[in-house]
Parts: sequence; C-alpha cells; structure tokens
Amino acid sequence: MANCSEDTTEMTIELVAPATQPGSIDPAVLRRAMKYGQKAQTQFGGQRFRDVEADLHAGWLLRGEVTEWEWVRAAVRAGYEQEPQDDV
Repeated sequence: MANCSEDTTEMTIELVAPATQPGSIDPAVLRRAMKYGQKAQTQFGGQRFRDVEADLHAGWLLRGEVTEWEWVRAAVRAGYEQEPQDDV
C-alpha cells in the first residue's frame, strides 16, 4: 500500500508574538502616565502631542519608569490633550 498522505502545503507559524499591551497594566501606572501628560502641557506650551512625543518618551524613561512607552503612550496623550482643569 502506498502512503498518499504527502502534503506539500507550506505552513508558516510565527512563534514570536508582536509587542502588544499586556493583559493588564497596573492602574497606578496609568494614573501616573496621565498626570505626567497633564503636567507636560505647561512645559511644552500647547504644542501638539506628536511634536513633543519624543521628549515625553525620553522624560518618561528619565523618571525611572519601567513600563514600556508603547503601553502608556495613550494614557500620556490623554492627559496631555485634556483640557486644563480649574482648581475649585
């Protein structure tokens, strides 16, 4: 009997997962990221986020934060682009 189970179909399996946000990030880290973005508003004088993102990223690392920028970027941006709050 001949074995006819030869399959010439190629299959590619990617074993390295792309960098994605972990299942959960500590809410305290996200709060720090938002506050960092809010405080940066005054430092950068109303410039667009995309124009100052490299500086914000560098500042995030200089603060000693270990959470990757890609994971907190949206929180920093939300804080940065938030309308300033009047203290009551």
